[in-house]
Amino acid sequence: MKIDVKAIRELAENIEKYNLQEVTVESEGAKVTLKREVAAPETVYVNTSVAAPITAPVNKVAVSTVEKTEEKYEAITSPMMGTFYRAPAPDSPDFVKEGQEVNQGDTLCIVEAMKLMNEIKASRDGKIVKILLEDGASVVKGDKLFLID
Repeated sequence: MKIDVKAIRELAENIEKYNLQEVTVESEGAKVTLKREVAAPETVYVNTSVAAPITAPVNKVAVSTVEKTEEKYEAITSPMMGTFYRAPAPDSPDFVKEGQEVNQGDTLCIVEAMKLMNEIKASRDGKIVKILLEDGASVVKGDKLFLID
């Protein structure tokens, strides 16, 4: 049984490209299944006879303040699913810090997807107002990474 690594890579790329959850290929007695990694849901359920979500009261003032702050600035979003890294290596300084001025094309972070390190660059000149994620956080396409003024 021979496994074609190139074919597996192409399947993995197609999972991302076409937003698939799972792909299975069977050939000459070999079967390969690739599944998309899904982040755990943030809702917590109590294990009773009927599952009920546990909710905490929301401070509406804080939520509206955050929403207004986000509306005031442009969000830089993740172009793909992966892992967010603020620095090029664990022992290196962060690419950017809150309050730092950046120029168009400056590297802001890395999103690792399938062992490939993808640099996320500033789309315009501005000031990084807020870094929205912790180092090592899982992201999906469209997640907000930074707020820029």
